[in-house]
Amino acid sequence: MTQKGAQWCILMRKVISFTPIGYIRVSETKDTIRNSLYGVKGRIELLPEYSEGLDGIEEFSHIIVIAYLHDVQPGQKSVLKVKPFRKIARALNLDFKEVPVVGVFCTDSPHRPNPIALTIVKLLERRKNVLYVSGLDLYDGTPVLDIKPYTPHRVIPEISVPEWYISARNKVLKIVDTFPE
Repeated sequence: MTQKGAQWCILMRKVISFTPIGYIRVSETKDTIRNSLYGVKGRIELLPEYSEGLDGIEEFSHIIVIAYLHDVQPGQKSVLKVKPFRKIARALNLDFKEVPVVGVFCTDSPHRPNPIALTIVKLLERRKNVLYVSGLDLYDGTPVLDIKPYTPHRVIPEISVPEWYISARNKVLKIVDTFPE
């Protein structure tokens, strides 16, 4: 790396901060949410000053929620290798021997250097600054950083995934109707 490149990298390693626009509200326990394959019903309560930013959101069936996983502990932020599908294996009492340990960026694990969540939920209703949703996999009190509509242009019709992913998915589909992506 050149000296200029090294200086640029040092300059770019700065702290970035976000202010929550709202919070997740659910009545289920962390264990119930952790073990739910398809998520739970809940609310996204935006702070009143952001309510106007929701105008028109009720016309979308699904939304993308970007949140900060505030319960991730400092030691969990240094995890770089994980075994995928632990939640599914736990919920369905399955053994995924064929699933290798992989880099955390190949998974949805909450234990990662920057514990940011991206989840897609079904929008059931909007009442002022509150969105009622289903399919939520976030804990009560989770800070919400942003909300975006889920739109058809985001769908990628043909994707490639590793063989271990396909094998694990097929094992799950022998037990349940749909794979909990």
